[in-house]
Amino acid sequence: MQVRPKAFTAAGAALSVFIAASLIPANAADDTMSKGTTLDLAEDAKTSVDTTKWKKEPPYTIAALTQGPINGWGLTQESTIRWLADQDSDVEELIVPSINADVDRQISAMENMINVKPDLILLQPLSSAALAAPVARAMAAGIPVVSCSDGVEGKPYVAYSDVDLYRVGFETAKALAEDLDGKGKVIMINGIPGVHAAEAWKEAGEEVFAEYPGIEVVANEYANWSIPTSKEKATAMLAANPDIDGVFAGGSEGAIGALLAFEEAGREQPKYGAVVPLNGWLRLAIEHEVEFTSWPQPAALEAQSCFETGMKILRGEEVMKFVQIPETVVTEENAAEFYIPELKDDFSGPPVAPIDYYIEVGFGRQ
Repeated sequence: MQVRPKAFTAAGAALSVFIAASLIPANAADDTMSKGTTLDLAEDAKTSVDTTKWKKEPPYTIAALTQGPINGWGLTQESTIRWLADQDSDVEELIVPSINADVDRQISAMENMINVKPDLILLQPLSSAALAAPVARAMAAGIPVVSCSDGVEGKPYVAYSDVDLYRVGFETAKALAEDLDGKGKVIMINGIPGVHAAEAWKEAGEEVFAEYPGIEVVANEYANWSIPTSKEKATAMLAANPDIDGVFAGGSEGAIGALLAFEEAGREQPKYGAVVPLNGWLRLAIEHEVEFTSWPQPAALEAQSCFETGMKILRGEEVMKFVQIPETVVTEENAAEFYIPELKDDFSGPPVAPIDYYIEVGFGRQ
């Protein structure tokens, strides 16, 4: 087994991209990427935004248009935003429309918010293209918008708070390729078709694996960030492929589904690259002693960064055009440090609110 550091934070991770550059040829990405890093986001992370025009005296009304609690990641994000707003005495009202991962409903909610005129909109865009015009209209109406956990085409927002989605997928895939010593048969299990995060992770994985002649991607499917669907897809992949050495999951729901499928089939567990390590993935990975690497898009920290960026805007404080979330990479070597036994499998940590709060909103393990 390859020896890897227990964990590395954003600064160390960014450095590792350049240290490991020789492992991936220079032509591995188009001119918007460099060694797995999105170039325009790197620039935006150094670009400050003057927020004076949006400075207001409290109390504030804030609208949060997230994907909704359709899965554990969504519930973690939304419940954390609710907790943060409740803790801040400057927030008088938090408006959370019901979106349920429906792009059309989110567009309608954005148009409605323009009429309601909250002081701030926190938006997790379900489509980077479809939400561009509504965001531009909100900004033109004087309502500052923070794009959270995903970007918007044309960058009409004040600020974008997230991890570098492409880099997260790129580094996860590269770690898997290296764990396989650059050879073997790999299956890919992706998220929701058309959603920016899902497509970025899928593209990054394909980009990396194409640069390793010894790696063959034998199956590549969407599974909608659903554990049951992922298990069903992985079961079919297992039936069609007698030898599978690695699993790349653009969202650890896919890794969980695959692990369960391998277990049910009585097959030896492969090596995994799983973006966004949910609590259940950590539990199963520890129990089955699998070798894996997971680069994060942590829902609770995403919520915290998004909310804090928005509050800085309302208070007239400087923000960066791209606010990068702190990253800690999880492997089999440090998984126990991040697993929270009191919480359900679909929780996306690390936590921001107290554990008791997450139990109250439905994350308590039965």
